[in-house]
Amino acid sequence: MIKIIKEIDVNPILEEYFKLESGITWTEYGHKGQQAGLQYIESEDPWSSAVGLCKSNELEYNKLNPFFKGTIFEQIIKEHNLVRTRLMWVYPFACYSMHRDSSPRIHIPLITNVDCYFVFKEGKLEHLKTGLIYWVNTQLPHTFINCTTKKRLHLVGVTSQTDLQQ
Repeated sequence: MIKIIKEIDVNPILEEYFKLESGITWTEYGHKGQQAGLQYIESEDPWSSAVGLCKSNELEYNKLNPFFKGTIFEQIIKEHNLVRTRLMWVYPFACYSMHRDSSPRIHIPLITNVDCYFVFKEGKLEHLKTGLIYWVNTQLPHTFINCTTKKRLHLVGVTSQTDLQQ
């Protein structure tokens, strides 16, 4: 379900994020959180194209949001061959609905704590700690729960690395 790809120093990512944060346009999801697109479909809005429910073939979300050109985020996207990449905040005490995605995801936890969990339908509970890049088989039924008073931030992208599947 979840495999560690490699270690990563999140400090340079967070430094760049905080420099850029005031210029980021977010899509709000009520009490659940907010998302901002790093990639998009050519004819759509760079910020909102890739967020929320997928409206198209995920591989089509392959244009880099110009705001992130020349940043560490562009480097990560290229290095891991990602599409439909976004920043995802989950608010305190929020939970997504149980769902499946059409493709596996790469998750890079940037801000989290021990009481934030992936929950798979079969009952498996996983905390993704910072400092690691994870491949997650989100094609299995799953949800995410933030059981704390603090927001959680992940960088999430779609990957076609099927060689990592269990």
